[in-house]
Parts: sequence; structure tokens; C-alpha cells
Amino acid sequence: MRFLLVFVFISSLLGCGYHFPGQSGALPEGVEELYIPLFINKTAEPQLENKMTSRVSEVFSRNSKISQVEKSENAEAVLSGTVREYKTRAVSYNSNDDISEYRSTMVVDVSLQHADTERSFWQSTVSWSTEYSASDDKNLQEDLEQQAIDEITLRLAEEILYQLLDDF
Repeated sequence: MRFLLVFVFISSLLGCGYHFPGQSGALPEGVEELYIPLFINKTAEPQLENKMTSRVSEVFSRNSKISQVEKSENAEAVLSGTVREYKTRAVSYNSNDDISEYRSTMVVDVSLQHADTERSFWQSTVSWSTEYSASDDKNLQEDLEQQAIDEITLRLAEEILYQLLDDF
């Protein structure tokens, strides 16, 4: 009986047009050669442009239908991005009124343009937040924040890819 219910549920999902995000695996307009320049960092947090660009490149390299090129003149399209906002704020306190947890949030604007005409044919704003524990040890606190940034950049890069593949 359980098997039958699972089968009916899955069949109804497939029949209604539901699909998993990014299932096609292909970029819009048949783009296969992609150039990803260094993202722009408009925040006070150093190195976010490097981390975000590296993560996007890493996530896109997992897709066999997308080939990254090293020069824009060899590309069919350019995926550019701007880290527009990064902030960290306290979200919880302990009984001594000391900070026990922080939340970091990053907002990134991205666009996909034709390499030759620079005409944009896709753009989006993505954001992600994550919480991490506070520490009295300054070095540990910095490490925890960097781990949060690593998680945020990974989630944002995946979201960019999923949106790009799903919007078309």
C-alpha cells in the first residue's frame, strides 16, 4: 500500500510539470562558453570578491554543459557580479547579556551578458544568511565568521546557477 501511495505521489509531481531546479543543465540561448570575471566588492569586508568569484567558478565547473574560458573574447557570454552588501549582527544573547550568536548576510547582484554585444539577457539579486556562534577568543571569532562566509558564498553560487538554469 505504501509503495502505491509513493508511486501515485511521484507520478502526480511528474504529471503536473514539476521539475527539480536546474534540471536542464543548459544556459540560455545555447551558451556553452562562459567567462566569469572577478566580481566587484562594494562592501567594507575585504576579499569577498575573490571568495565569491572562486565559488561561482567552482559551482559552474560542476556542470558538464558549461565550459569556462579564461578570456572574454573566447566566450559566448559573461557572468558578472557585484557583492553589494555584507553585514554581521548579533542575533542572540546569553544570560549575562553577552552576544552568543551572530548572523551574517550577503547580497549579490549578477547578470549574464552576450560577450560580443554586452546585451544583458539575465539578471538577478541573490542573498543568503547564516548564523554562527560567538566566541571570546578573537582568533576563533574570526575563524567562525570566515566559515560563515564560506557557507554563504557556496549557497549564493549554487543559487545563481540554479536560477540561471531554471529561468529559461
